[in-house]
Amino acid sequence: MTLSGSAPPPVAAPGLFKTLWSLATGAPPCGVVLARESGQVLAWDENHWLYLLNSRGERQGQARPLSALAAACLADDGSALGVAGARGEVGRLAPDLTPRWQRTLRHPAVAVAVDPFARRLAVSDSKGGLFVFDRDGRLLWEAHQPRPLHHLAFVPEAPFLLGAADFGLVVSLEAATGQLVWRDGLAAHCGGLASSGDGQCIVLGVDGQTIGGYPKIAQVIQADLDRLGQLRPGERIRFVRVKLDEAITLQRQRLAELNGWGVRLRATS
Repeated sequence: MTLSGSAPPPVAAPGLFKTLWSLATGAPPCGVVLARESGQVLAWDENHWLYLLNSRGERQGQARPLSALAAACLADDGSALGVAGARGEVGRLAPDLTPRWQRTLRHPAVAVAVDPFARRLAVSDSKGGLFVFDRDGRLLWEAHQPRPLHHLAFVPEAPFLLGAADFGLVVSLEAATGQLVWRDGLAAHCGGLASSGDGQCIVLGVDGQTIGGYPKIAQVIQADLDRLGQLRPGERIRFVRVKLDEAITLQRQRLAELNGWGVRLRATS
């Protein structure tokens, strides 16, 4: 589909949406999230006020938990809220907006997310740091990403945490351990299978370009990257399509195999 400069702007069909309720905040709103099970809505404004509403739009609570609120989140069942501040604060709030715990990061926080039943809370900072805490505020794991993740979300139906940068990076990690499941973006990375204009396939190695290039059509799984690096010029290979869960299982097996070799080498040294 192409767009013409003379094409009329899209117009919503009359009666397609009906306003059920509205709320006037004290300052321009900055964000809003929905608790899918409880139907509650959490909003916050430029003056760093939080507004918690029920499914009918009735105000259940209002608070200013941080002096410089950067992001907020709400569990799907409404059992907990998360807040993150521009001074590195991260905390969990009870349903009545009273604080449960608060921690401080080394750098300003940019995004926060809580899993559907408030078992874990994730926060990212401005330097690419990613931290996950349990319901009591204990740090479960931390990881570093090439770019700050400005958007975070737990997958309700699977044990994964998704993150997206403002430009050119999307990642998926295991929510329990922080292990990388996959990463994709505009930047080219090792193992990417690209297709040239004449139909040739190119597998990018460690000396490939950092951004741009031919369209990427597939990705060599993490478990096979070391084998990819050991190929000789002209050697023939065959690609086999695998599902995501298979790739994760193979990567775990490969890591266990490498760890076993490490244990044996240390025992003999």
